[in-house]
Amino acid sequence: KGLFLDNIRDQAINRRRLGKAILQFGTAGLLSETVIGRALAAEENPPAKKSFPFPIDKGDDNPLLNTHRVNWRVTNGELMHGYIAVPAAARNKLPTVLIIHDEQGLDFATREYTRKMALNGYIALAPDFLSAWGGMPDDPAKTRALLMGVDWSWLVKDAAMTVDWLKNQRYSTGKVGAIGFGWGGKLAQYTAAQAQDALAAAVAYYSETPPMNEAAHIKAPLQLHFGTSDSAVNAAALNWVSALKSASVPLECYFYPNAGHGFMNETQPAYNEVAANEAWKRSAEFLAANLNPKESLLHKINKGEQKLEKEQAVASSTKPNVTQKANQQPK
Repeated sequence: KGLFLDNIRDQAINRRRLGKAILQFGTAGLLSETVIGRALAAEENPPAKKSFPFPIDKGDDNPLLNTHRVNWRVTNGELMHGYIAVPAAARNKLPTVLIIHDEQGLDFATREYTRKMALNGYIALAPDFLSAWGGMPDDPAKTRALLMGVDWSWLVKDAAMTVDWLKNQRYSTGKVGAIGFGWGGKLAQYTAAQAQDALAAAVAYYSETPPMNEAAHIKAPLQLHFGTSDSAVNAAALNWVSALKSASVPLECYFYPNAGHGFMNETQPAYNEVAANEAWKRSAEFLAANLNPKESLLHKINKGEQKLEKEQAVASSTKPNVTQKANQQPK
């Protein structure tokens, strides 16, 4: 491992090229200098960039939100792509929330979390943390392979630079929170340790823990969520909670009965609606207490949601159903 990382640092391997090499040769295969040489030779002529690094969603047509594809600079000046959602009614500066995807990458579920968070009165940004490695592959298995093979030191720097970027946006109040799921929950806590006072609050769901010594570097209040059926993660969780308490980190920790890994994700078999709704409510309250979204904006969003629900109910009631259409057909 040391030889591999030394070669990366000494020869400044482009991360996009390294990502392709991980997929082609596997992390273990890259430990040989012969394969490192092949990785260095990979993709000398990068392909043309896509117009968007991820697709347009149905949720993008929500009239209460403005959603965009954005990019900014991170470690070594490399470009990070992301998905951002902002309340359409916003007229003043807003607090911001960093949404960190799980091992599925910046998928529909993560973009949906981003839209839901924006409707709580925030500028919500979800980065594709594989941007510098060529972006999230279309194949979920390849996405997971890349995420398991990347260097955490790079990821944490990228995340901390993203927190700084959000903090200094002209439409930001300067308060930044973070919320991460699974793989992203670990990165959210790592980011809290790296960013320290720059991060106002962090939330992590069913994540593996950073090294215990990172607890002493965390200044932001933390809220942690676990499912009681997620034995692989929970084995280390209690030791991590003890380390956080010993470091006097402001902490909330919840365990949800009969919930497993990924219980928040509606697109996954482990989705648990009861646990997901309760956990999201707690997260929303926790972030609001630490980031202070504007009550006037929340009132406008609430009125807009009520109006939208009425319009949708009317449209649904006036639309003929299949049975009605069938009855109207001439015999």
